Amino acid sequence: MKARLLLVAMMLTSAVLWGADPNATNNRVLLDEIVARVNNQIITFSDMERSRKLLRRELEQNSAGAALEQKYAAEEANLLRDLIDQALLVERGTEMGLSVEADVIKRLDRIREDSGLKSLEDLERALAAQGVDFQDYRQRIRDQILTQQVIQRQVAGRVMIDSKELRQYYDEHREELKKPERIRLREILVSTEGYRQDQLPEREERVRELLGKIRQGEEFPELARTYSDAPTAEDGGELGYFEPEKLAPKIRETISHLRESGVTDPMRTPQGWLILQLVEHIPEGIPPFEKVQSELMQKLYFDQVQPALRDFLSDLRRESFVYVKSGYVDSGAVEEPARPVRRGRRLRSLREKKRRN
Repeated sequence: MKARLLLVAMMLTSAVLWGADPNATNNRVLLDEIVARVNNQIITFSDMERSRKLLRRELEQNSAGAALEQKYAAEEANLLRDLIDQALLVERGTEMGLSVEADVIKRLDRIREDSGLKSLEDLERALAAQGVDFQDYRQRIRDQILTQQVIQRQVAGRVMIDSKELRQYYDEHREELKKPERIRLREILVSTEGYRQDQLPEREERVRELLGKIRQGEEFPELARTYSDAPTAEDGGELGYFEPEKLAPKIRETISHLRESGVTDPMRTPQGWLILQLVEHIPEGIPPFEKVQSELMQKLYFDQVQPALRDFLSDLRRESFVYVKSGYVDSGAVEEPARPVRRGRRLRSLREKKRRN
């Protein structure tokens, strides 16, 4: 399930641009809190929150319960490091003169096709319906592709994994790949809590209106944002992955008859009318090689590339101005080099500024 993280009001309302005149109170501009600076780029509190949500969603695809929490805690500790790493790699890609605009268009077009949309304008509208700014989405894809190209050209170009090595790893780790049965759910809750008895027919009419839109084929996540009173509404009703046997018996029985993308009839609960959608069903057992081939390729590639990549990123940090606000931890921080690495006037001025801070 997407992490239900609450923005801390005191953090947001007290955040100001670093370097502003502390006496010019009336001229301060309240902003999202700046967590770190990487040369001329900034990393904000919202950037970290977005990364936390994406991390949890990714881990929920393969883990649950205590194992999920353990993995999340371990990887969440490196979120700021990873954001700084990406900023450094994007800057290096820009310095190298890499152009990725054609790749960005191809990636967006593939996403459009996978979503069953006719045009990029339709994709933009679909993202807007989910509360996602298209230009921000496009920029994140651009940064991701640019980062991948820098790593490929400067670090990973010599790493080769053949199909025989991949198959051997699968055969040797079959039991480790075994997964429990899991289902992914979304919800819409039409609440009846706090409503008087004479107001309940109005709530039931809202449920009937919602059912009509579902039967007409309207997208469940968009309907959740419009109709749901649950805390998951802003996330399109996303509940995440569950092991069926850990669900309440009534819920388990109700969804057991659904196919993927199927929707339950409204269920009366103490909180109100609950409608669930079965998004994905993953059977128990060892997945076939074809299902995990891409995942295993990434793992083996990562295992071989990671040490060299960490060294490369440490060198980039030594050549750059990286400043992390007090109270936040950069797990990839390195000590200043004994002999300075020269990269022009901009770097020297940044280092002088860092010493003054």
